[in-house]
Amino acid sequence: MHLFEEHGVRDPRAAAGQIPVIDYGPYFADTPGALERVAAEVAHACENIGFFYALNHGVPDELIDRAFAASRRFHAMPLEQKLAVKLNENNIGYLPINASVQGASTVHKATKPNQNESFFVSHDRGPEHPDVVAGKPLRGRNQWPSALPDIRADMMAYFEVLGAMCARMLPPFAVALGLPGDFFAPFFADEAHAVVRFLHYPPQETIEDNTFGQAPHTDNSFMTALARTDVPGLAVRLPSGEWFAPPVIPGTFLINLGNIMRRWSNDRFLSTPHGVLNESGTDRYSIAYFYSPNPNAVIECVPTCVTADNPPRYPPALYRDLVLEFYRANYFHQKGHRSAAAQAAA
Repeated sequence: MHLFEEHGVRDPRAAAGQIPVIDYGPYFADTPGALERVAAEVAHACENIGFFYALNHGVPDELIDRAFAASRRFHAMPLEQKLAVKLNENNIGYLPINASVQGASTVHKATKPNQNESFFVSHDRGPEHPDVVAGKPLRGRNQWPSALPDIRADMMAYFEVLGAMCARMLPPFAVALGLPGDFFAPFFADEAHAVVRFLHYPPQETIEDNTFGQAPHTDNSFMTALARTDVPGLAVRLPSGEWFAPPVIPGTFLINLGNIMRRWSNDRFLSTPHGVLNESGTDRYSIAYFYSPNPNAVIECVPTCVTADNPPRYPPALYRDLVLEFYRANYFHQKGHRSAAAQAAA
């Protein structure tokens, strides 16, 4: 029996009202009072659920469709061609099935590798970029398959537009925490740590105990913007402990907070567990955009979330150190991690 089954995944129709839909249209149009209204809705969602749908986000459907088409073309390539751009030390490139485990998860003890394959894309830096020349961690170059050179344009268009959307969404998060609207922006300057993960979940024809497409976990990002197709599989855990399947709502992104935002808010905002089990009988695709601060940013509990009775629960930490620790725990290719076979047999 799987964890989702143990707790009972609620029918999507019943779950629809659990995750609020926040309309960003008036805020993005600079309507007077819209920032405060959206911030209040964001505060409620982040304090009580950790997930919300973003409506009228400004990203064209056609651009999203092209990104999904590029992802399908990539994952349809022969394995040897995908392995030619295998995930590197900067976590950019192709991650095969059975090559990751939710080792950093505090909500579930993962004993078997994840049953998904992924292609990771970040800022498209050139060979002369100073951080590339200096070999700085998390600041490497994208890897592109030589057999499909044209997917680069559609994937990078998606990366750039999603980055602009997330940057525009920062002020409501700040206001929701009682901070000035421009509080977070400096932490994301000079190429924020942003990654697009193009995910493919093959159907899990034989469901084995504790085997997931993506085992239950919390993200390590500031926020994640998820685009999905109609194929089910995602489950989200409410603070009550109940698991349910959030429906796909056309015209929205499903937004969730990660551990960095929880740390920044001194646990006021939730980083909600979620996972994937593809029992649909068909291939499932999703695209996750992870938006996080510049690696040099120091993450420290914000003053509005700290009092004499509620002191900081986390010491100040460099974001680079936090994310590298997360990568080492989750990805077998990272230096010092045990092999996939050893991890699977543990």
